[in-house]
Amino acid sequence: MSTTLERQGAVGVTAPPAAGDRYTAGAALAVVAVLIAIQVLAREVIPPLAGFAVLYLVVAAALAARRPRWLLVAVGLLALVHLVGSVPFFVENLAHPESPASFVSEALVALTVTVTLVGAVTGLRPSWSVARRPVAVGAAVLAALAVVVSLIASSGVEADTRRDGDITVEAVRSTFPERVELAAGASVLWVDNQDPFHHTLVIEGTDVRAALPGSSAVRVGVDLDPGRYTFLCDVPGHESMQGTLDVR
Repeated sequence: MSTTLERQGAVGVTAPPAAGDRYTAGAALAVVAVLIAIQVLAREVIPPLAGFAVLYLVVAAALAARRPRWLLVAVGLLALVHLVGSVPFFVENLAHPESPASFVSEALVALTVTVTLVGAVTGLRPSWSVARRPVAVGAAVLAALAVVVSLIASSGVEADTRRDGDITVEAVRSTFPERVELAAGASVLWVDNQDPFHHTLVIEGTDVRAALPGSSAVRVGVDLDPGRYTFLCDVPGHESMQGTLDVR
């Protein structure tokens, strides 16, 4: 009889589903929040960031319920590819703490993606799970430090005032004017960066390169021979910011 009951119990009992990985899922959701915030600040959808946000959202939802090894491997590879691909952006934007939108957002991307990668790796190696809490705490401390450093650096930025005779060049929603005219010889470009992000002004074929802090303006002196020049922003990801400078 007991054997019969055991068999009936074995048939009726379903093994509980594997627990999810809330640590890695939470880290992935943090990445999503940062990527969305960047696009809100930019006032436009940025396809690569939107694509990564969707992928992280999908894996976060999956990991909240279950934690199969293949999914942890996939999350780890996603985070690793994201980190490696973001290196040029990290190098450029983390060098300019005077532009909080660029500096802090890039720091948060680096930190949240790193925490996600750590979550995936430690999920595959449970014996390493003790590193999860220190990594999360360290990331939070570094994020707070990034905010403080950027606020201090940005407080020392003073926008240049436009003067009579200056040629206005505006950077708006990551675009430059298609065409700007100025007279040959010494002149000044008053470059008004209306975006919260760091930009640059580079005139190809010359030694002109100016850093443009977010939400600020800079006067850039030039002395050009007659001709047609291309001016652009050489920050990675801003390749569409180009215009023609006609010097007569």
